Amino acid sequence: MKTDLKKNIVNYGLNISIVAVGLACLYFAYSLIMGSAAFKSRGDIKEGSDTAKKQITNQPNLSIQIDILNATGENRIAARFRDYLKQKGFDVVDMGNYKTEVERTLVLDKCGDVTKAKRVADALGVSERNVVTLLDKSRFIDASIVIGKDYNELKPFIEKVKK
Repeated sequence: MKTDLKKNIVNYGLNISIVAVGLACLYFAYSLIMGSAAFKSRGDIKEGSDTAKKQITNQPNLSIQIDILNATGENRIAARFRDYLKQKGFDVVDMGNYKTEVERTLVLDKCGDVTKAKRVADALGVSERNVVTLLDKSRFIDASIVIGKDYNELKPFIEKVKK
């Protein structure tokens, strides 16, 4: 009887030790995951710091992701638009050619937030009449620019682009 009691006490102690070690492992795993840069919006800047405020206010358009499609039939037009938009703080993620040539430049709202597309149009000098909603959530971009043959009337060609 005495040996059974001794075994029960030892088993009880081992079970408590196992639970304690398991909880410690969970705590350390949680701390590691929540402390990693992958779960922070900006790992290099602490939120609320003066540096964070300056960077955010200097780049108000950085959260707008754009792709640019050249529909002019001319070379290097999309690159000029890319340089201009990056200078203005937009995030240009892709460039390419459009399937056909178009007369007027279009800004396509791809995410359902037409205000972002209008900000892009305003930055380029494109009329709001040429902002069209064409949802495509598979691309993970906010707006597409289809550069038309009127490109030389728009801000990237009127204003000088800093390199």
